[in-house]
Amino acid sequence: MPVTQAVILCGGKGTRLGERARTLPKPMLPVGGVRVLDHIMACLARGGVRRFVLSAGYLGQVIADVYAQSPIPGCTVETVIEETPRGTAGALHELGGLLDEEFVVAYGDVFMDFDTGALLAAHERHRPACTLLVRASDHPEDSHLVVADEAGRVTEFVHRREPGRRYRNVANAGVYVLNRRVLDFVPEGRPTDFGADIFPALLACGEVVCAHALEAEGYVKDMGTPVRLAQVEEFITDRAAAETARANPRALTTVFLDRDGVLNREAGLIGNPEGLVVLPGAGEAVALLNRLGLRCVVVTNQPVIARGLCDEETLARIHERLREEIAAAGGKLAAIYHCPHHPETHHDEGGNVELRRACRCRKPSPGMIFKAMRELNVDLAGAVIVGDRATDIRAGRAAGIRTVLVGDEASRARERTTCKPDAEYDSLLAFARALSEREVFSR
Repeated sequence: MPVTQAVILCGGKGTRLGERARTLPKPMLPVGGVRVLDHIMACLARGGVRRFVLSAGYLGQVIADVYAQSPIPGCTVETVIEETPRGTAGALHELGGLLDEEFVVAYGDVFMDFDTGALLAAHERHRPACTLLVRASDHPEDSHLVVADEAGRVTEFVHRREPGRRYRNVANAGVYVLNRRVLDFVPEGRPTDFGADIFPALLACGEVVCAHALEAEGYVKDMGTPVRLAQVEEFITDRAAAETARANPRALTTVFLDRDGVLNREAGLIGNPEGLVVLPGAGEAVALLNRLGLRCVVVTNQPVIARGLCDEETLARIHERLREEIAAAGGKLAAIYHCPHHPETHHDEGGNVELRRACRCRKPSPGMIFKAMRELNVDLAGAVIVGDRATDIRAGRAAGIRTVLVGDEASRARERTTCKPDAEYDSLLAFARALSEREVFSR
């Protein structure tokens, strides 16, 4: 049977949010003009969830009254008010009689926008005791990490680091699909936590716990502090801009360009200006795009910074050389944005530890495109991205802009297995010429 029920834990007081949560429980705070809880339920409903049980604590009657008066079309919402705090897992005891054989658990102060259908399908394929959503963390140094084998079965939950041991940046994202037998591991009469108590107990008894990775374009964020709440609000604003652009494409004004493989030869990790070799025709292509009235903006992943193979000053000199060579052919790059991060933390190569974390700027995430939108006043409806990798195309799609894949036929065939570009060309110059002859994106 498909999973159609979710429990959303809404018991926190929201003390870190100060005045904003004094009269409203955290899940009821408006974000982007919509209650956080409504965002969460809408995300789960897209995956097939139709029945919601809200486990409420602080100001729980406020939550109960709102959903009694304003039901969600096509769904049922039941609120159960917890009289005594019992921890994230302990709350399930009072809900035992309401729960299906399998159900989702989510937190009412964790904003989410991801493919919940894929998570539920992964659980339904294997039917373990639990399937956890996992992701790379943007603060891996103090996140609760998950260790899984190649088949995706969890082997360890890491709450305390062992000195000298390197851990992969795979963190608990706070969304679970559970089988009812997990209730047997929840003791009565004392608070218990899923991560600290229940999940390790499941492994100790030989139960199967699986991990399902959050897709790169997905977004799950604890909004329990003012800074994180502001980040969620920015995400919602960017998402709305992407949706508007996707639905209303206009004449092109801006071309986003990947760097390696589009403007310069792909040569591994380039750590000095001498390693940058501009591709034949790249400068001519930028010049032609400029003559067509288009701004050219570079958006490039540069994990050489996180890996310690290059610093910001050296990267600036690399990009100055790129600008000069493009200019020598008559072209101009309006701006260059780079992501210095790398999400992996388990390598021995050292580098900049502060930059080894997940981020919103590393493609296929669209953060650099949105940053340019804000700083350069880019009209996304009139933008296109040109790249040689699926990550470029996926970043463009997430930003709501048009996409072009370039490269030889073999490389394009390899990349299109995980992306669907709007157009394909052998090179940036071939795309620029097609654009000048109105063969593509003519509207």
